[in-house]
Amino acid sequence: MLTVKQMCAMSFQEHDRQSQWLLYLACLILPVAGAISVHADETPTAADLEFFETKIRPVLVEHCYECHAADSKILRGNLLLDSRAGIAKGGDSGTILGDGNPAESLLIQALRHESLIMPPKEKLSDQIISDFTEWVRRGAPDPRVEAKQARLKPVDWTAARQHWAFQPVTDPSPPQVMIDERLRGMGVSENWVQSPIDQFILDRLLREELTPAPRADRRTLIRRATFDLTGLPPTVEEINQFLADDSPDAFSKVVNRLLESPQYGERWGRHWLDLVRYATTNGADENHGLPNAWKYRDWVVRKINADLPLNEFLTQQLAGDLLPVPDDEKAAGDLLAATGMLVIGPKMLAEQDKDKMMIDIVDEQIDTVSRTMLGLTVGCARCHDHKFDPVSARDYYALAGIFYSTQSMADRAFVSKWMERPLPSQELVARRAEHQQKIDTAKAELEQLPKDDEAGRKARQAAIEQLEKEMPAPDLVMAVQEGEIHDLPVHIRGNHLKPGPEKIPRGMPSILTEVAAPAAIDKDRSGRLELAQWLVDSQNPLTRRVLMNRVWMWHFGRPLMTSPSNWGLQSTPPSHPELLDWLAQELVRRNWSLKEMHRVILLSSAWQMSSQCSEAVTERDPENRLLARQNRRRLEAEPVRDSLLFVGGSLDQTMGGMAPGVDAKRRAIYLPVDRAALYEMFSTFDYVETANHIEQRPVTTVPNQALFLMNSQIVHEQARKLIETLPTSDPGVPYSESSSVIVSLFETLYGRPPGPEEIRTSVAFLEQAEATLAATGDIRERRLQAWSALCRTLMSGNEFVYLD
Repeated sequence: MLTVKQMCAMSFQEHDRQSQWLLYLACLILPVAGAISVHADETPTAADLEFFETKIRPVLVEHCYECHAADSKILRGNLLLDSRAGIAKGGDSGTILGDGNPAESLLIQALRHESLIMPPKEKLSDQIISDFTEWVRRGAPDPRVEAKQARLKPVDWTAARQHWAFQPVTDPSPPQVMIDERLRGMGVSENWVQSPIDQFILDRLLREELTPAPRADRRTLIRRATFDLTGLPPTVEEINQFLADDSPDAFSKVVNRLLESPQYGERWGRHWLDLVRYATTNGADENHGLPNAWKYRDWVVRKINADLPLNEFLTQQLAGDLLPVPDDEKAAGDLLAATGMLVIGPKMLAEQDKDKMMIDIVDEQIDTVSRTMLGLTVGCARCHDHKFDPVSARDYYALAGIFYSTQSMADRAFVSKWMERPLPSQELVARRAEHQQKIDTAKAELEQLPKDDEAGRKARQAAIEQLEKEMPAPDLVMAVQEGEIHDLPVHIRGNHLKPGPEKIPRGMPSILTEVAAPAAIDKDRSGRLELAQWLVDSQNPLTRRVLMNRVWMWHFGRPLMTSPSNWGLQSTPPSHPELLDWLAQELVRRNWSLKEMHRVILLSSAWQMSSQCSEAVTERDPENRLLARQNRRRLEAEPVRDSLLFVGGSLDQTMGGMAPGVDAKRRAIYLPVDRAALYEMFSTFDYVETANHIEQRPVTTVPNQALFLMNSQIVHEQARKLIETLPTSDPGVPYSESSSVIVSLFETLYGRPPGPEEIRTSVAFLEQAEATLAATGDIRERRLQAWSALCRTLMSGNEFVYLD
């Protein structure tokens, strides 16, 4: 362990020396897992598999196999790209992957047309090269076996129809569990079962001869609930109020208060924005700003706060523009803003093959919608029938026809422009009409001048141009509208220049329509509304399961079904399938209310369990799949940042609109999300993917995170601001008599008072910190700096960034 003197040295010595101490402390505060790199000979993760199947394999098939496959007529350079082993081996020029370093990779150099030129006919797009660069950086994960064995067996559709995820949602009755003397002797209280959720959990635990962890203490519960529902820590006053409330519904009142706070929508809106790849710049080839993307984000926050039923929440994002137009202009505008979900994705705006640009946009929309709402990787069927799931290329192009018949681009200019639509406003229409009359009058006056009055005509023309510039502008939102209706053919190997002979009627994946029949799509409609209605139909086997699995994941840190966005044949069945189906049915019984489902979950004993358990339970179930305890979770980037500002009293909780930059003191959800230059803190704490759907935030443990918490400007500023609110600078009060201030610090940062040993250690830290600063500044400033150093040290602790 670091001594107090070492911690002081870390806070006050010169930068190089400080960095050494910080690195040491980082290893203690946030134990570093070994660096993970997926090499070509390792089994890829589900995310890596999906990346390869959607981004890499289609390009290899279309552009590389002709010269670099086992069945190529002429094998170029003795390089095989049709198998994992072939890529790992390389060819005549040597290995091609650069040991995971794209800068050293011959493959990347060839794609960039640097030292080599591949493909020889034409350079691939910047987006494809970027995808391959990311693939190499990941360690070139590749599921393909040897080329001679590379022909996968076709998906058995008959067997696939029996896949658990494609079966109708059941309506199970919660199992009856009796708390007998034996269970009471094992620590299970008489009133442990507070919810049907508890019945499912306890029944499974008892069958496995395990018992649940005890209830977490009250301080842990209010901190857990406040972060879960608002993404901010509870105040000391809120904690004390809860501790003093001995009524039976004390915790229920806390949950209700949090659900009614405006910060709730900001927290749960951010979860949704991960799924739909929200950003404020385009990324890709032309990283233009998306100046109206925030209006979609604000729609999400407002509707979650308003508890818009989730079936309507999904429907409006897919087809809000096709729903009956309300009389209220704000409500009508909201239906347009909702469809911004389909427009905010990255696009190759400067792609000069505009047909390719359009089908690539459709592909991105299919990927986002199918993974977010269905939990299926439909995008893998663009170039061929899905290799692992019962999704055919016909299914893909049936769905593609729906989105291709939807206008999400305003034009096909050299650098194309995405679709934006004006919000309805009769007042604006009237003002524009009045202003147009002024323009018309000025033009009429221009016509009345003698032709040879050049000066007069020039002045009048300038006045007209000025009036035209002053025309009141409509308030625009990113939104879609119905386009020219198209049924698409299958594109051979995903190439739009090689259409198949038959146009595929627009529709939904056939394996699911056998369970839930969709409404027929009218020949004059895109099919978006029919798709939305089918997704939320009571017979659809996936949508509600997918939604409730995500809600469970965001409350417990881990989902019931381990791959939240891939429910296909490769997925693992849920740990508690009956519980998941019960939750899916309960969602409908509670009118698709997300707030109601929060109450159901948070008021259960299962959610309220301690994260601590016996070693025996940990050994039996190290991943906690049986839910014998709550999961200890690290906060994501946004609540870490927001909490620092909150405890320092600097957080601007103004809602809505766009923060001017990442240094603004607004909540993180309002900061710009630049796909080409992501805010450093976001990437440090694992928010790194802004161009694609994020099924679950990854959690890495690396020294940079501890270094950030010790060194960053935001931590130094907020620690000082917090200290300045406390009585710390009086040199007449020895540190040994400042225990009340130390208590305040611990309660503000950790939601609990310190123990006696923590107080003694803190006092020793402060004394040695001031001694280290003896030669600098006056005594009051030295004391403030010493207290600030203690505050920064506490902010760097696991307890500040983890939930128990």
